[in-house]
Formats: sequence, C-alpha cells, structure tokens
Amino acid sequence: MLNDIHKTEEASRWLHKAAWVVLAAGLLLSTALWWRDHDKLPLLLGCLMGSVGLWWAIRSTAHQQAQAAALATRLSLTAIDSEARLRALLDNTIDGIVTMTTSGQILTVNRAICMIFGRSEADLVGQHLSQLLPNTLPGEAGLSTAIDGIGFRTHGQRANGAAFPVDLALSSMTINGQAQRIGIIRDLTAIAASERVVFEAHRQLNEVDEMRRVIVHNAPYAIFVLNTHGVIQTVNPAGERLVGHKAQDLLGRCTMQQFFDPEPVAERARLLALRLNEPVQTHDVLTLLTSESPGLPTEWTLCRSDGRSLVTEVTVTDLKDDSGQHSGYLAMAYDVTSRRDAEHQLQHMALHDALTALPNRNMLQEQLKACMARAAQSGHTMAMMFLDLDRFKKINDSLGHHVGDSVLVEIARRLRTGMRTSDIVARLGGDEFVVLLPEITDAADGERVAQKVLDLFTPPLHIGQHELRVTPSIGLALYPAHGTDTATLMRHADLAMYQAKSEGRNRIQTYSDTMQSPTAETLVLENDLYKALERDELRLHFQPQYNCATGHITGAEALLRWEHDGKLIPPSDFIPLAEETGLIVAMGEWVLRRSCVMTQQWREQTGWPLRIAVNLSAVQLDQQDIPALVAQVLQETGLPATALELEITESVVVRESLRAADILAKLRAQGVGIAIDDFGVGYSSFAYLRELPVDRLKLDRSFLSCVPQSAGDCRLVAALIAMGHRLEVAIVSEGVETREQADFLKAHGCDEAQGYFLARPLTEEAFGALLLAHSQEHAVATA
Repeated sequence: MLNDIHKTEEASRWLHKAAWVVLAAGLLLSTALWWRDHDKLPLLLGCLMGSVGLWWAIRSTAHQQAQAAALATRLSLTAIDSEARLRALLDNTIDGIVTMTTSGQILTVNRAICMIFGRSEADLVGQHLSQLLPNTLPGEAGLSTAIDGIGFRTHGQRANGAAFPVDLALSSMTINGQAQRIGIIRDLTAIAASERVVFEAHRQLNEVDEMRRVIVHNAPYAIFVLNTHGVIQTVNPAGERLVGHKAQDLLGRCTMQQFFDPEPVAERARLLALRLNEPVQTHDVLTLLTSESPGLPTEWTLCRSDGRSLVTEVTVTDLKDDSGQHSGYLAMAYDVTSRRDAEHQLQHMALHDALTALPNRNMLQEQLKACMARAAQSGHTMAMMFLDLDRFKKINDSLGHHVGDSVLVEIARRLRTGMRTSDIVARLGGDEFVVLLPEITDAADGERVAQKVLDLFTPPLHIGQHELRVTPSIGLALYPAHGTDTATLMRHADLAMYQAKSEGRNRIQTYSDTMQSPTAETLVLENDLYKALERDELRLHFQPQYNCATGHITGAEALLRWEHDGKLIPPSDFIPLAEETGLIVAMGEWVLRRSCVMTQQWREQTGWPLRIAVNLSAVQLDQQDIPALVAQVLQETGLPATALELEITESVVVRESLRAADILAKLRAQGVGIAIDDFGVGYSSFAYLRELPVDRLKLDRSFLSCVPQSAGDCRLVAALIAMGHRLEVAIVSEGVETREQADFLKAHGCDEAQGYFLARPLTEEAFGALLLAHSQEHAVATA
C-alpha cells in the first residue's frame, strides 16, 4: 500500500511539472506566432487560451493526485497507528490470544501466551494448539465441540511440562475470505488457588457450623433463640426436655415468659420498676434484666408442662445482625434444682446434727444471740436448759453404738414434740441436748417447763427388742439473771447440769452463784491424773482399720486408756481434764512414742506394712515443737514416716485452720500422713480442705447409724465418699456395726473402715496376735 501511495505522489509531482511545461510551451508558441505575424491575433489568443486551459487541466489532475496521496498517507498512518495500538493492547492483556486455522494450526500469539506457557512466539507459530492444551485433539475435530464465545475449563502445559488450569474461549472469524479461529486463554492458577482457599474456608465454616449445631443439639443446658418480641425461634432438645414441650409447639408460638412462676416474675418486675423509676411490665422483665446485667445468670422458678416446678439458672444475652442492629435474644437455661437441694442439704448439715436433725451448736449460738437481742429489746425473760443423759455410755458399751444412736434419735423426737413451736431444741454432741425458751414470764415458768422436760423421760424407750429407761440431768439458767451474753449463759447452764449430775442425776438444777467448778470429784480425778504417767497407768488399745475392697488390715488407731484403781477410766472422763490442765502434752508424747515403738515392732515381726493413727489434740497443736518431736520419735523408733498418721478433729481444724495449716504442713513435709477425725459432725467450712494437707477424712459414726435403712442417710454417706474422692482424699468410715453397713461402704467405694463389727479395740498383745495371724493367712493365700 505504501508503494502505491509513493507512486501517486510521484505522478502528482510529474503532472505539476508537465502542466508548467505545457503552459511555458504554449506561451513560447504564442509569442513566436505573434512575432511572425501580427495579424494572426485570434490565432494567437486561441493558442494562448488552449495552453492555459491545458495547464489548468493538468494542474488540477496533479492536485487531485496530491490530495489522494495525502489522504492515502493519512489513512495509512492511521492504520499503522491503530495496528500498533491493537498490537500493544493485545501484548499487554493478561489473557493469552491466539489465532489459528480451523484445524488448530497457530497463526499468531500475543505476549501473554508466551508468558503463560513459557515459550517464545517463534516456537509457537506453526504448532498445533494441542502443544499448549494437551486435551485438545489435533485436527479440526479437536475444536469442533467448542461453542463460539463460550469458555470452558481445560488444562495447559508449560514449557517445563507442568500442567495448570486454564479457561479457553474460541470464536470463529473470516480474514480475506479465509476462515480462522481466535482463542482467548486465561491462566486460572491463581483463581484455582483462591477457589481452593475459599473452598477450604467454606469447608471449615461448614465444620464449625456443624460443630456448633452438634454442640447446641447435644448441650446439657437448654438453648432458646428469641426474636425482639421474645417469641421463641429456635430451641434445642435440652430446651424441649426442660419445659416439657416439643419444638413444633414452641417455635413462633410462645415466649419463655409463660413457663415462669408468675409471682416471682411480678415481684422482680416491681423491684426492677423501683430501680429504674419507670413502670415495668412482667413480660419485659427478662429482656430488661438482659440490658441491666448482660451475661449474668439469674435464678427463676420454671413451671413445666406436667405441672412440676424446677429451679433454673437463666442467662440472656443480646443478639445482633451483621449490621450491628439488635435482632433478638439468646437464652440459656440450666436446671439447678439438684444443686439447690444439695446446697440446702449442705446448709442443713452445717447447722444441724447429722443423727437427730436437731440444730447443732453453731445454729444454737446464732439463735441464742437473736433471742437475746429480742429479749434485751423487749425486756422479757428467757431460759436455757442443758440436758445430759445419765449413764448413757453404758448403753453404748453394752448394747452397741447403733442402739445408743437410736436412743438419741428417740429422745430428740420426744423433746421436739414436747416443746412449743417457738421453743428451740438442739444437740451439742454426744448425749448433750439444749432446750431454749425464747420468752417466759418469770423463773417459775422456766422451772415448770424443765419439769415437763424431765417428765418426757418417764415412759421407757423401746429400741428394737430393748426396753430402756433413760434419765436426764438438767441444768437451768435464766436470762438476764444468770448471764447477759451467750457464753456466760451457756456456761452457767452447763455448770448447773453438772451440779445436777453430781447430786444424784435425774433431776433439775437451777444455776446459782454458789456453784463452783470444778467439783471435788473432778479435783480428785485431776490429782490422780497427774500421777498416771509416774505410776505407769496409761494403756494403749488398738482398733484395726480394714480396706473395704480387700478386707486386709491397713492400719490401726491408737486409743488411750487410763487404768486407775483397777478399772479403765473412759477417755471422755479424763481427756477433757488432761487438755484443760495441759497434761495432754506429756500424755500425747507418751502415746506417740509407744505407738511408734509397737508399730515398728509389729512390722518387723510380721512383715506387714502397718500404718498407725495417733490422735493429736488441740493443746498439742499449740506446741510449736510438735514437728520436731515427731521427727525425733520416728528417728529413735526407726518407724518410717509414711507409717505414721496423725489425726486432728474437725472442730479444731475449723477453729484453728490457719495455725493448723502451718503445723500440719511441716508434719506432712516429713512424710507423715494427716487425717481429719469426726468429719462432718460440726459446722464445716470446706475451705480448709484446700488449705490443709489432708490425706484422709474419717466419717463420724453418726453418719452410718441409719445406713442402709434410711435412704437419705445412704445418699449423704455416698455423697461424702464421692466428695472425698473428688478431692483426692481417702475416706475412712468409723462406727461400722453391721454387715449391711460394711457391704454398703464397699459398694460405694469407701477406702477403709473400722468399728465393732470388724474388730473392737484390742490390747497390745491381742492386736499383735491378730496382725500376725492376718499376715500369715495372707502369705498362705498368695503363695
């Protein structure tokens, strides 16, 4: 095309020159003719006019040729520029563009094709498309399935042989009457990677959604999704079970409000209205509490469809949509009825005697303080009676503790039924009871009620096949005449009771200022007790402890006895006196040393891994050198520290928890075991189990007294055993009196047990013989 333009331009220039030559020749010819013949003027003018006309015609033609050449030049330049722009556009696209014959022979490629496949243009032109796209068959048949303008996925192959995903779109075109195809190829590697990432994200989201669905579906607590009006939109199976309705009966049909006890809801609405200083409707209470205390659980009484009431703990939180707008509520509810019952039971245990269910010492003191405050305010009189059963120990010693416990239960029943509802009956422990009369007219009223109490003991007690007559010694003290504070009033009532006991028992004694403590009998006993060590009157008895699962002897509890004037003095008669006088320190050291000596001797003789339990009194705990003393005794006797266990009563632990924790931690650091005796009898703050290094808890015998006859006592003992195991503390049960009790303890995983059914306390000689026979039987059985 450029050659044609050049020829046109050359012809235009030649015609311009020719026009001027013609004009010049015409002028010269006209001049020559005029010169020769001046008369031929018309001819001259005609020649001149012809030359000018021919010049004009040739020049016009030349001008047209020049314009055509210029136009052709502009069009050519425009075409070249457009082609360059198009080429630049094609070479800078991210998509590869290839033109080919209908059979797939490559005619042209852009730069993107070279970059995508890693090959040069020279290597590609003339090749078949199947060299780039292996899935494309050679020949026209390989491209026949493609639909014009519609892309499809296939795989490309780079120069290094690596396969990668591509999108191929084919279109047909005709150039110079020849059919061709143009293909647009897009590298999908990044897109495929993104798709994989998106797919993986969707998969993970689906897994999370499925996990959430499974968690919600199998959650042990009820889950409700409510709309902004509180109508239930979603509920899980636990929610269905909680309210006693199927999901189809709940969704979109009701609110949670209808399941709540209306009286507590109305009361909460009233209190909330007072706090917000605006009226609150009962159906708004739940949602308003959400804004007032978001995420904090509140307790509600829920009424099921079957009419049963439950105590539930409900937590309600706001739900927001993607734009952050409030879209509803999420309510989670959990049935805490069992927990509340357990809390009430523990509270009852803390403030009530386990055997008789009467208020214990702690609850009595609280009630006594409240009664004294009311009496001081109103100016009326009140009375307190201390009761101690006469010779009650004989019942335990002769008939067993189970009979003695039944006697205590029956006496508690008589006292409770014989008093007014406003009167308070409590058990301090052992065979000691208290009757508190919060309001009386005068002292004579107190004495008349005391006589009524005494008369309650007149009928005999029928315990099983036994008919027993039990009498009390009653001490009476009046407020404010005999004391204006709880400690003084209780001490004076106690002193009056001891006075009644010393004066013959089965009588009433009103406190008077003439009473002195201790009594003469107590002073004699105290004097003799000082000489008990010097006279070698102290004895040790050993009560075996058995493994509940195997029946093997695991240890023994060392029990102190005083052989005085040819008879054994009960520990309850001299141990309190020894503690009061401080003699318990020397006596406790003797018990510790003797126990370790005998235990090491038995271990060497029998080869049996015996553990000895020695009681540690509160007075001994006051001695700062007790850890050093224990270490010295263990070194002197050769007994391993792990074979010694020191027992401390629960009341001492609770009262002196901080000091006890320090002393017991030092003892335990030596390897000595620590046991809590009489566990569960008094007011227990279970916090001390976290503070003290405790190895064993010894359940008080009162817990087993009604096992397995009482379902409530069975549940309580099982719960205490489970609690001990949860705290990783071994459980030893005292007072096993029957085979049924032993079987119950074994069935519920109690670690060890002791009691009259298993073995009574034995002398040193008898226990040594028992342990030797036990070890020999075990050796034969395992041989």
